[in-house]
Amino acid sequence: MTASSYLLLLETSTIIQTDLHTWQAIAKLGECFLPEVVALEIKNIANGKADGNETVAKSFQNSMSQLDWQITSLTANHPDLVLNTSQNLSRKAKLILNVAQSSIGVANAHPQKCVVLVSDEISLRDRIAKLNCKNLCAIPSAIARQWSRTNQAPPIVQLLIKQLPIPTDQTTLQSFHQSDNKVLNSKSLDISTTLDKSSHSSNQKSNPNLRHISISLMKFGIITTFLVTILLFGWRLVQPQQFQQFWKKTGLPPLPKILIDPSQPKKP
Repeated sequence: MTASSYLLLLETSTIIQTDLHTWQAIAKLGECFLPEVVALEIKNIANGKADGNETVAKSFQNSMSQLDWQITSLTANHPDLVLNTSQNLSRKAKLILNVAQSSIGVANAHPQKCVVLVSDEISLRDRIAKLNCKNLCAIPSAIARQWSRTNQAPPIVQLLIKQLPIPTDQTTLQSFHQSDNKVLNSKSLDISTTLDKSSHSSNQKSNPNLRHISISLMKFGIITTFLVTILLFGWRLVQPQQFQQFWKKTGLPPLPKILIDPSQPKKP
């Protein structure tokens, strides 16, 4: 899975309790988002309106353009994330609840991508794990930094990837390849059939030609033999002595007497 297939959400503790090197390492893993509540909390810390490391918060704000992180307003309700009106939650607890709802919103909006919340709040990571969302998990910043260094996703992320559905574009691509293979196989079969037919037709054409040549040669041999015989016989009648000398030189068996000494008419 490519880096663009991962969506990473950053929680306040991941920023305030780390440094620029960690932020840059996380940025290499995929598209990074800040929930609106986190972006507002970082701004309040930088302005001294909320508790936290003001220096780190200001440094992060100055690095936002370099990191190319985006702020998302996505959020969604979940049965396990419903806030009871009777509950008197602390400011930190409300922030954790809002970040969890934002994580569900991003996961629902991108069902074919692996959404990873990076948080150093153990209670928030436990809460995300209990939601049993098929494409959402949470890891601490130290694990994210190790992931960036080794380029090997942590086991919880690998398990999440196996549960993801095949993207539509990949399904379409597989169908295209299957269809393309069928076309190629069909063309190969057509070509093979055509070649077989051509070969058979060629054999059929060549056989009559061979027979025709054989018959022609046989006729030529018979005619040649007949003509030679006539010539020899005429030579024998016209010049018998020369013919007899020629025949002896050839080394051929002597001719029958009927050819050498024609029978003379009987005297009365």
